[in-house]
Amino acid sequence: MARSRQPKLVRRLEEASKVVRATTGLLRQMSGLLRQLVMMVGWLVLLAGSVRLLIDPPSTLSPEHFVAPGAGAAAVIQGLIKLPARWWRPEPSGLTDLVDAARAPET
Repeated sequence: MARSRQPKLVRRLEEASKVVRATTGLLRQMSGLLRQLVMMVGWLVLLAGSVRLLIDPPSTLSPEHFVAPGAGAAAVIQGLIKLPARWWRPEPSGLTDLVDAARAPET
């Protein structure tokens, strides 16, 4: 009885792993797109804030005048930083061990 259930379990696990891999790929693409969008908006904010300071300089500069250019610069720097793939990629879970154990012939 346990042997007849193993192929179904393995098939279900393989199907689930395909869905998880596809979802992971989609999420990676979306995060890359959002990272690029944040960086582009950061450049625009940095440019607009700097131009505003150059065209219409206030009589006294205070830290609040540098908030917009600083936020833009922070967004640009965040977009330029790339973490190594191994840093954020989790180690393989026990799911692969479970699938391999289910495929192994019983002795």
